[in-house]
Amino acid sequence: MAAPYVTSAEILAAVGIGSPSAGDTAWATKCAAAIEAIITERLDGETPSAELEARLHVAAELDGAALFTTRSSPHGVLSFGPDGDVVRLGSSQSRALDNVFLPGVG
Repeated sequence: MAAPYVTSAEILAAVGIGSPSAGDTAWATKCAAAIEAIITERLDGETPSAELEARLHVAAELDGAALFTTRSSPHGVLSFGPDGDVVRLGSSQSRALDNVFLPGVG
């Protein structure tokens, strides 16, 4: 395994933060660790091919950036039910990785 697939510095660059605060760096570090954990769990001890590794690096950066931005942005489709109840449809925190591990699903 060619870990790490994504680092906090790569996440910060992907979201356009050139001079991160300590809080930004800490959050990016948590996001990178979460993405790495997802990849490790899904690989389940298998060694990925060179092609799969290349796809994992790209997907990890995309998902790391998406996870980073969810902290400060609303996500999902918001609607109101007939009784005024709020309904929010969420999505996977690893959409890009889902396409790598589960092609055709999502």
